[in-house]
Amino acid sequence: MPTVPLEVAILRDETAVRTDLQPGHGLSMLARVGEKTLLLDTGDSAQTWVNARLMGVDLAEVSTLVLSHGHYDHTNGLPALLRQVGRLDVVAHPAVFEPRYSDRGADGPVFIGPPLTREEFEELGASFRLSAEPVELAPGVTTTGHVPRVSDLAPEAPHLLVERDGKVIRDDFVDDLSIIVQLEEGDVLLTGCAHAGLVNIVARAEQITRRCPVTIIGGTHLAREAEERIERVALEMAQRGVQQIMPLHCSGERGARLLERYFSGEVLRSGTGGIIAIDDTGAIKQVNIAHAGAD
Repeated sequence: MPTVPLEVAILRDETAVRTDLQPGHGLSMLARVGEKTLLLDTGDSAQTWVNARLMGVDLAEVSTLVLSHGHYDHTNGLPALLRQVGRLDVVAHPAVFEPRYSDRGADGPVFIGPPLTREEFEELGASFRLSAEPVELAPGVTTTGHVPRVSDLAPEAPHLLVERDGKVIRDDFVDDLSIIVQLEEGDVLLTGCAHAGLVNIVARAEQITRRCPVTIIGGTHLAREAEERIERVALEMAQRGVQQIMPLHCSGERGARLLERYFSGEVLRSGTGGIIAIDDTGAIKQVNIAHAGAD
């Protein structure tokens, strides 16, 4: 059990803070809160679980997996996880299995959705709870459910497509969701890719909890956003009351550096192998704690 109210372990990310772990284009985070151990996403491959083993993580302790959205870099590790743990409760949005594609023009649309169908995942032991509404994962821990767009600052990604009602259209990411952890004096927001936009996700969290999360950990999808838009996001986050951001995965080095330039709070860095301790205020107090299996 962690000695702090919330501990987050980064099992898969683009960068690594330990030489014995493998980074990759995906994201998976494990959160220990109270008596619960939760997963957000599964990364882009089974390497996620090799990293977990080397970090001393017992996957049998995981009570629930949350899928932030239906892209391969967040779902490809699920088959191997199910083969290891057997039955597992999985929370996601009902649109998570809509076929998704990337079309950058050269070779036409490329499928980038989950590696298996819902039925195939269920045969491996997944028990899905698909909900557009917030789902309570543990006392004080909930998903955002569907994130309404109250700001135009959602990331611009015209090459990302979804197949719906027989038509392939620009993806509106109705399935994008995050996890809110309510601690005694402050809240923490765990994001997958933030396709819905950080401003919209924070506004949704405020709607649910009646207070702004003080810390955000996860993907921000700012890697290719225009600098002016990143500046607007950074200013909005600070004005709302966010104090710390740890950009991972789709934030990219450029996005992280621009956040450092424009966000008046703290921008903290970590990667695969990072273990983050968070106190009752919701603030990150320590990063990359030594753990069983660590160097």
